[in-house]
Amino acid sequence: MVAFLVVLAAVSPVYAVVLLADGASATVIVWVTLPIVLVGMVCPFLLRVGGIVWWGCTIGQRVAGIRVVQEEDGTRAPGWRRSFRRYVLPRSTSSFALISDPWQHRDDKRLGQCLHDRRANTVVVRAQAPPAPAESGRLSAVGTPGSFAADDHVRRWEARERKRRTALGSVLGTLGVAVLSAPFAAVLLRSGSSSFGEPAFEVNTFYDDDVRFENRFGGRSETYERTAAKVLDDEEGCLAGAASGQARDVLRRDGCEGRIEVAFRTMGGVLVSSHVLKFADAASAGDARRRLRHTEPISSSGGLSDAVVL
Repeated sequence: MVAFLVVLAAVSPVYAVVLLADGASATVIVWVTLPIVLVGMVCPFLLRVGGIVWWGCTIGQRVAGIRVVQEEDGTRAPGWRRSFRRYVLPRSTSSFALISDPWQHRDDKRLGQCLHDRRANTVVVRAQAPPAPAESGRLSAVGTPGSFAADDHVRRWEARERKRRTALGSVLGTLGVAVLSAPFAAVLLRSGSSSFGEPAFEVNTFYDDDVRFENRFGGRSETYERTAAKVLDDEEGCLAGAASGQARDVLRRDGCEGRIEVAFRTMGGVLVSSHVLKFADAASAGDARRRLRHTEPISSSGGLSDAVVL
């Protein structure tokens, strides 16, 4: 579990960049997700096996203060072959690790071995202080049990180890909270939650509150009076405003999610209509803008990045 958490934390920045990018499409997300899923399946296994070989324990076992050693001498860490056997060999069909491992450990009164320990000839023991280096020709401190030097060496090692385990556990806990909460934060940011200050899909977001206003485009100035407005915040309402089959095909392909329909009248009595289309992302909105026939926008103040004013 800890190894999976570490790998997940390593690949989370990639997910964050892809999911929060304005132009990210479903195809891009799929192509990024597939290799990350493979990495997430293989890397935790390699991290666990490599940790046993290099340090004699996995990251989680380091926090718990235990080590994996060879059954023959009870001191040396298992090599690559035994470490692979410990995790690669299939369990019995009736074995579920979270339930069977504690049961088997308790049932084995001699060494407390689980099934994978028996197959790899390994034993899980409590971490102990390594022998102290020899001092000026004398025997190592741990070589004389009960001596003051031996006890002092063990106490100092245990104090250091306790601090390191506490620090490592704190880091892993922080990573766990960050990684597990990141998908929810990304979804909220992606969905344009109003709590993050995203403009609402309303008429006043794109047009002034005043019923009558002046707008300049094409070197000319014209005064408009708003006569009606309707918000259709779904795909059906968006497609209802399409004037041709070609327009409906474009809106379906780009995933139009809603439409605001506004009617105006100029001071000369000319009737003008405006349609604001909402899309899931800026890339889809840009594609629809290029493919749909429309006049230049008469207003886009305060508009959303995933909307097109026609």
